[in-house]
Amino acid sequence: MTEPTQRFNTTPRMTWTTRSLLLAAAATAMMVSGCSKSNDAKDAVNEASLEFSKISVGDPTLSSTIASTSYTNAGNATSEYAGNEKPFGEAAAVSLALSKLGMATLATGDSTDAETEAMHRSRIIRGHLSEWIAMNAVAKASTNFDPSQDKRALQELIELRKADVKEYSELFESLQDEIKQLQSQIDELDAKSATERNESAKYELQMTSVSATKAAQLAERVREHTLRGDSYELESIRIQGRVGQLLPGAHEVELQVKKAMDQIELLELSIDELDQRVRDSKTDSAQARANAEAAKAKLSELVRDLESYRSDTVIPASDKVISLIRQSLSASRNASSTAKASGAIAKASAQEHLARAFAQQARGEAEMVSLYQSIISSGISGDWQSKLDSHTEAFSNLTEESKQAFQDAASALRSGRFRGVEGESIEAAAIRLDRLGGIEPEPEYSEESEYTDSEYDEEYDESMDDESFEDEYDDEDSDG
Repeated sequence: MTEPTQRFNTTPRMTWTTRSLLLAAAATAMMVSGCSKSNDAKDAVNEASLEFSKISVGDPTLSSTIASTSYTNAGNATSEYAGNEKPFGEAAAVSLALSKLGMATLATGDSTDAETEAMHRSRIIRGHLSEWIAMNAVAKASTNFDPSQDKRALQELIELRKADVKEYSELFESLQDEIKQLQSQIDELDAKSATERNESAKYELQMTSVSATKAAQLAERVREHTLRGDSYELESIRIQGRVGQLLPGAHEVELQVKKAMDQIELLELSIDELDQRVRDSKTDSAQARANAEAAKAKLSELVRDLESYRSDTVIPASDKVISLIRQSLSASRNASSTAKASGAIAKASAQEHLARAFAQQARGEAEMVSLYQSIISSGISGDWQSKLDSHTEAFSNLTEESKQAFQDAASALRSGRFRGVEGESIEAAAIRLDRLGGIEPEPEYSEESEYTDSEYDEEYDESMDDESFEDEYDDEDSDG
């Protein structure tokens, strides 16, 4: 069986948050200009718009807790009125859809972290698989009385473990660099927090020797610096938590490097002492087989742990994202008349986010397929085929669901029935979404084509670039 080769872009996209906020503001402004019998619905839409504005200021110290609170408040304010009396019922529906999409964006961070952790665990399992391959080969080689073939086999294993050392060393350096960068951010935030608190303390000391009016003014300054200091401190604590998550993984990777290097030394020693080991083949074979069995037992344990982690952490995190996106889609369906255009864009945004959520899950399943293929190819005994079949099926299903969601996103954009220049931009974005969903547009032929075949191919290749599509689509949304 061949290894899945589909590649997906699963990087969390904060541009959805900004775009959603702008859309909410536009939808709200459009609705407020009309008239309605429901002042409560109007007030709810205005309240949601105010909550969105708290997140759109671009404050780099804004915590996810604050953003989550604003999204929740916006959703609570408008859920009762979503889809009710026009036009504010539709405005409420759009606001509710965007609040759920915002919550999904925040949840995507946890989902991505879980998938990344699962990927790290899979790589560690591969290290134990390499160890089993090495020890199993040593056991076989020690029973072979023709040392020439054994030496070649051992040298190949040395190259394999050297490759492992290189891979794990690069991974360890990457984790160390990330930890250093995060620590630098922590130090900078702590310094800023200390500065703000010192400023606050300075104004507090002045309050004891001035008039009541002046003291009130100083109190406001104290409050400002204290709040800023608290904000920097909260962000520092959040980053410290991330560092705490990275350190165990870095330590495990470092141990794998040391183990691989130790095994290289062992294999090199095996070559030097091959003649002696031929004489002692029975003893060496027994030890190597014992080591291989230990590596197999550890590998089996780690695989079980990985499956449990995916079931208990990865999948629930992904399901939470998908559930919130589906709630957003459900709310956006209530904007089909006065807010049809805003509803269409909100629905398209949610559908694309859903497509990328499925793509991220598919990437995780593809890694599991690759892992089980490697285990089966190694010849290590165990019930691996059923696991491989299960993950292969999941990968296939998620891939199709991702493509369908991209197609649905394109359909949602077109349902807004935009006209003129705006319509052309929206249609271009819909075509790109269709391509991500595996649908190619019908070619348009004319007697005098503006493009040569090579120019068309270049344009087609560029359109298939996920990141290129995302940047252009962001620009189109902000322009529209």
